[in-house]
Amino acid sequence: MEFISRVDFEPRRLLNKPEYGILLILERLTRDIGGGHRVMAQTSLGEIIAPRNTSASEEARDLAFRSINSKRLDFLVIDRSGMPALAVEYQGHGHYQNRAFMRDAVKREAVRKAGVPFLEIPAEYDVTVEENRIRVALRPDQGGGSA
Repeated sequence: MEFISRVDFEPRRLLNKPEYGILLILERLTRDIGGGHRVMAQTSLGEIIAPRNTSASEEARDLAFRSINSKRLDFLVIDRSGMPALAVEYQGHGHYQNRAFMRDAVKREAVRKAGVPFLEIPAEYDVTVEENRIRVALRPDQGGGSA
């Protein structure tokens, strides 16, 4: 609290303009598809997946959890029971700077191992193509999402 009391804070934008465009597409499609899906933005991986207790030693599970807990998905679509149905990463123009590629590789692998469909949308994308990919990923008969 001491450090918080020393500074003033200001609100920050949660999503940049291109990310906001993806949010609008996801919200519209989940409404159109029905099934009770909801869209979340900037969701911590540690809130939606965890290492299986039987998968490794306690130390290995702890280290794996630490590796994902500070990482966020750009978007998460959840089903009507609150379970992850689709993870979406927008690969904006800054995606290939610094260690972004490695962070995304960690996200991609952890989400894959948890059995959650993972969709990457490139900086330059065709709306119709991406809408179709999202629809397919969220159709229960395709293994994506559940009703």
